[in-house]
Amino acid sequence: MKVLLAPEAEADLQATLEFIAERNPDAALKLARQVFTRLRRLSEDRVDGPQHQLTSGETVRSWLIPPFRVYYQRQRDVLWVLRLYHHARRPISR
Repeated sequence: MKVLLAPEAEADLQATLEFIAERNPDAALKLARQVFTRLRRLSEDRVDGPQHQLTSGETVRSWLIPPFRVYYQRQRDVLWVLRLYHHARRPISR
């Protein structure tokens, strides 16, 4: 299954990695590798995290990949990552 990141998820990840890289470039690279490894595993496994109902009526699932909560949807052959939300940020509005 292919893993695709929505523009918002890419922006979430980029902002976090840039923040970390300013202080510790090696830690940012390590975190990026861990996130993509775990996203690939999530795409290969048929386990799913809890469902969340958005205000739009759309249903998404989430999975914890510290320090992120990943919001995603499965579609035919794609794991569509909608957000990579860092736990230190203010709660995401649904």
